[in-house]
Amino acid sequence: MLELKPKVGLVALAVTITLSGMIAGCNDDDEVTVDRTSDTYYKTLAESMLKDLSISEKLDIVAGPGMDLSTYAGIDPINLPEEKQVDGVAGYINGVSSDSLSIPAVKLADGPAGLRISPTREGLGGTYYATAWPIGTLLASTWNTELVEQVGQAQGNEVLEYGVDILLGPGMNIQRNPLSGRNFEYYSEDPVLSGMIASAMVNGLQSNGIGATLKHFFANNAETNRFFLDSVADPRTLREIYLRGFKIALEQSKPWAIMSPYNLINGTYVNQRADILTDILRNEWDYSGLVMSDWFAGNVAGFSTDFSGMVGRDEDSAGKQIAAGNNLIEPGNLKGDLEAALEKGVLTEEQVDTSVVAILTQVQKTPSYKQYDYSNNPDLNSHAALAREAAAEGMILLQNNASALPLSKGKSLASFGTVQINTLKGGTGSGDVNAAYTVDIASGLAQYYTLNADLKTFYTDYFNENSYSKQALLGSYLFADEPSVSDNANLPTLIAEAAESNDAAIITLGRQAGEGEDRTNTQGDYLLTDEELEIIDAVSSAFHAKGKTVTVVLNVNGLVDTSQWGSKVDAILLAYMGGQETGVAVADIISGEVNPSGKLAQTIPASYADVPSATTFPGVDVDADGLADKSYYNEGIYVGYRYYTSFDKSVAYPFGYGLSYTDFSYSDTGISVNSFASDGASGQVTVTATISNVGNVAGKEAAQVYVSAPEVKLKKPTIELKAFAKTKLLNAGESQTLSFNISAKTLASFDPDNNQWIVEPGTYRVYVSPSSDVSNVAPLTFSVNHEIVISETTPGALALAEGVVASDFITINE
Repeated sequence: MLELKPKVGLVALAVTITLSGMIAGCNDDDEVTVDRTSDTYYKTLAESMLKDLSISEKLDIVAGPGMDLSTYAGIDPINLPEEKQVDGVAGYINGVSSDSLSIPAVKLADGPAGLRISPTREGLGGTYYATAWPIGTLLASTWNTELVEQVGQAQGNEVLEYGVDILLGPGMNIQRNPLSGRNFEYYSEDPVLSGMIASAMVNGLQSNGIGATLKHFFANNAETNRFFLDSVADPRTLREIYLRGFKIALEQSKPWAIMSPYNLINGTYVNQRADILTDILRNEWDYSGLVMSDWFAGNVAGFSTDFSGMVGRDEDSAGKQIAAGNNLIEPGNLKGDLEAALEKGVLTEEQVDTSVVAILTQVQKTPSYKQYDYSNNPDLNSHAALAREAAAEGMILLQNNASALPLSKGKSLASFGTVQINTLKGGTGSGDVNAAYTVDIASGLAQYYTLNADLKTFYTDYFNENSYSKQALLGSYLFADEPSVSDNANLPTLIAEAAESNDAAIITLGRQAGEGEDRTNTQGDYLLTDEELEIIDAVSSAFHAKGKTVTVVLNVNGLVDTSQWGSKVDAILLAYMGGQETGVAVADIISGEVNPSGKLAQTIPASYADVPSATTFPGVDVDADGLADKSYYNEGIYVGYRYYTSFDKSVAYPFGYGLSYTDFSYSDTGISVNSFASDGASGQVTVTATISNVGNVAGKEAAQVYVSAPEVKLKKPTIELKAFAKTKLLNAGESQTLSFNISAKTLASFDPDNNQWIVEPGTYRVYVSPSSDVSNVAPLTFSVNHEIVISETTPGALALAEGVVASDFITINE
């Protein structure tokens, strides 16, 4: 447990004494206790503070101090001593300093892939580097909630020891389309996997006594024109696909904060919608944390996409947000707007009080409030070792023809590609991390192999001479296009010589993307460039002529097309971005030091045209201003594998897929419990399966449970993921029996006509499978005798805008 010094304002102290007196005054037979770790306890204290807060102080708390856009730095907040400031945080919650209350300002920092703060501080010596962890998609690809929780614990320790209170992460939006620029921050195309991984991360982070923030709540699935883009979707789609993961995470981890997004849903900004932030989040889900806006979200500032001008500013936006249940406006500096909203009746003081209480309930739990004496010295060495482990466990072996991998240590390798030199640790924007170093792939491979020195020199010199700076949100990065084999006098000779002298070839290809811009289905982005295809052709031809293998390593933060070139190489390793330890983690997989066990958290389509949202992403320009305004969710509930499996569409690699250096068998699958008949809405089904390592190498296996549900009132995808588990490291010949519990809540579908979550009656088929390709898996079955109503929901919530009908834009139907 952390040793935190209590920091209690005068009123809070009085309430603590009062509560203690109440307990002391009870009869011996009375069993009255106060849980001083619960939100209920802190809420009581927060409510008692209201009478000592002026309306001006209340507005300071909900408004945030603001930001200097020339430096992206937060403006100094109220009641934060200079010695307690942390350079590079994203923003603050204002404190209070008065005769009756002393509430310190709270520090908020970015953090989907690690704590983003400045590595140096003006006037101070030393460095303040943070660990760059694997990107979110890579962590989800481990399918290992225990490992993800360990990563959260370590990351949260850095948040604590660097003096930060609340981390702005994890991100967990659904990867609706492979071209979303921010997909690297997010976990999966599936809400169950997203929710389980997010809850593990939050539990790990908050075990340190700091807060986590789930974001971006919700349907924030594109970056194009992100301040103004309207996500248009029917209520069932929003609840089953885009809200469900958040609900799972809230139930299993209780994050201190949730961040509302930039986008509108069905015509209204999310952070101005009481049906979402109050009716669903508070009343249906019983959420007790605070809700904050994304930075400048909800037309409070009226920025255009380049932060110029005053496009679409609504002076009532701040008041509408607080009234709807968005408690904290970030970065803020909108006190004047809130005062005006109160005068006009857009906002009431009672609504302000509700938000103040929600904020102060969480503020009292922070290290700053409890005067934690942080060290500025987290154990970065041990965290680096864990980052390396997590990165390797999430990397996915997509192809391994004739057991091309692993390559025995000590061999000589020909390593091609500029990204082996300029390895990409993570995406750009607020998901970036200021780490002390990044181990590049060439250096990682050199720990186990002898690399072709001439090639290393060629690519190092080429990168130094041809790299260029590419602008990204919150910074820039260096990149170099691949050299052309046909236009470079030296490269053909180097390839020919390497094929003669080296044992195998590695080609590393990279892609960068990030916040503020989506990717495109063009060469150099989703498609390989002519130069990249050329190097694959030339190296494969030369090495295959000598009976030697070629492996492609994809150092990418999103998917790239594999159909044009996959058949030309022997092995493909989807390494994604493994953080600062990417290079050694790649080498661990290539060498067999680690047996790959990562599996896809998103489907790789045969071609981008096969993606169900290909024609509607990122959106359409409705008002002819040259920017996408409406993003129509034309596929409805058929997102990702739900679409491909329901409509028999071939894919390059299915959701949940990943190869190993060993083989696993699934046996003794069965259903041990089906309590739906007796327990109704609290019932569950329990599935068991024995996973055996029938190969020759120790390894882990991620087993997945898919359910095919009967269709009575509602059409459903052919299969849906309902549970998963990962084995321990199984030695050759070793087995482990896994148990999967599927609750009625998890099994339920949303009935929009009756505003209910229901489990429909009939026969359910269950597939325990290594991936979403269940074509060769014999199903188990269980029955539900009658419709089970799981819960009632808010009538009219999430409704389409007036005049919009789902059939007008939903094009994917069974």
